Amino acid sequence: MPQPLDRRTFLALGAVGVGAAVAGCATVKPTATVGAQSTPSPGQPTQQVGLQPTSGWVVPRRHQAPAELIEAYAGQASVTPGQPVTVHVSGSAKSWKLEVFRIGYYAGLGGALIERVGPFSGHRGKPAKVVDGAQVANWPVAATIDTAAWPEGFYLLHVVVGRKRTTVPLVVRSASAKGKVAMISSVTTWQAYNLWGGQSLYGGGAESAFEGRSHAVNFDRPYDQKSHDILTAFEIPLVRAAEESGVALAWLTNVDIALDPALLDGALGAASSGHDEYWPLEYRRALEKVRDGGGNLAFFGANAGYWRVRLGDPGTGAGRLMTCYKSASRDPVTGPTTTARWRDSPDAAPENEIVGQLYDSFPVQGAMEIVDPKFFLFAGTGVKAGARLEGLIGPEIDRVYPLSSTPRPIQVPALSPATCRGSQTWSTMAYYTTKSGAGVFSTGTMGWTRALPRPGSTPGMSDAAKAFSRTVTRNVFKALATSDLGKVHPATDQLEEVSLPSNNTSGAA
Repeated sequence: MPQPLDRRTFLALGAVGVGAAVAGCATVKPTATVGAQSTPSPGQPTQQVGLQPTSGWVVPRRHQAPAELIEAYAGQASVTPGQPVTVHVSGSAKSWKLEVFRIGYYAGLGGALIERVGPFSGHRGKPAKVVDGAQVANWPVAATIDTAAWPEGFYLLHVVVGRKRTTVPLVVRSASAKGKVAMISSVTTWQAYNLWGGQSLYGGGAESAFEGRSHAVNFDRPYDQKSHDILTAFEIPLVRAAEESGVALAWLTNVDIALDPALLDGALGAASSGHDEYWPLEYRRALEKVRDGGGNLAFFGANAGYWRVRLGDPGTGAGRLMTCYKSASRDPVTGPTTTARWRDSPDAAPENEIVGQLYDSFPVQGAMEIVDPKFFLFAGTGVKAGARLEGLIGPEIDRVYPLSSTPRPIQVPALSPATCRGSQTWSTMAYYTTKSGAGVFSTGTMGWTRALPRPGSTPGMSDAAKAFSRTVTRNVFKALATSDLGKVHPATDQLEEVSLPSNNTSGAA
């Protein structure tokens, strides 16, 4: 009879894949129990299904539950192992069940089914209402689930009615990132685009010139399709790649760090996801502290740290309300937390001070062009000077600018011409190093994580681009875990070489 998998073995299987863990035993199927004794309403059973690597965490469009059948959200963006998570539901369904998936490598399948819980009684919640300028569901708790046996990591909770299901993201967070690489989930960005209830930070009913937008968003509501698309394209692929790298990871959200910056103390490095656009002041300062203390940073997208936001407590928990007026003149608060672009007054602190690059353009689509094939993070890719990797550039890009706020020395191993709305611009990959010994890497393109293994496909993305992104991402995570990276691999300053004509066509919203 197989012995139960302990926490270390479970995480190892997530990182290297079941096939590697049972090398030479291809017919062995892991059946050991890894599950939680959940505590739903009395009489509701928990089925501990054990470790089951699966692609079942992917929900095809035909199986997505319509809103009238069931909708759901979690009362927490993250929990520590053992902290209960509350599930809030509404819809016509008379009953529903819960399936819990941990996302990781898992032999390339991307996830593992941890347990099934339920059934639970259905409930019809009240319609959305506006509180503190934000749409909110504020439905009562439908179930409380124990997470005591859930390893730290990124999860998808599936609320299931028959063959239909809706998904809820959740991070089981680490107590500290000390001695590890922090994998940071960009919860604030998911919510900024979330149009559930009729309003987001982008509009009401449609994303057009900010018309009808709210100045705040409440986390007590389900995610809409736009938010789930962000997870699928920019978050989950990096989670899978992070575990494939095999480095020791700490799991956090940017909200966790904003509320408790000490979570990043002693981190070897920190990884920002493919769409980490909305930053509270405390979060940015925590990242700067990591870098200035010798820890490494990586930004796997573009448009990172573009908007400054404030977090508050709407009465359901700290950090459950995010305010962003997107205009200093509209925001009644003046000072370091005014919710405008980070590059704008008052207290301007452009994002290139930490990312190394400024957000440049949208929409863009094109090929990444390699200028320095000997760049250390390109090891194992086989790329040559002038190589074009189709599909990696866009839809949003960053660019190194010759400004006093640009860190030095800064290296540009990829320099890619692009056209945005008829104007010529460039996307740059950047790497800079600091006196503290830190190394900071940024891809300069939002297409990066869309090239990693994920459900669906990206039109125009070549196989060569996918292979390149996967190899470099693995190299970056291993570099993030390296002490004195900036001293082992100091950047070669190339700022003058990329001092191209200024033409910021930024259309960022």
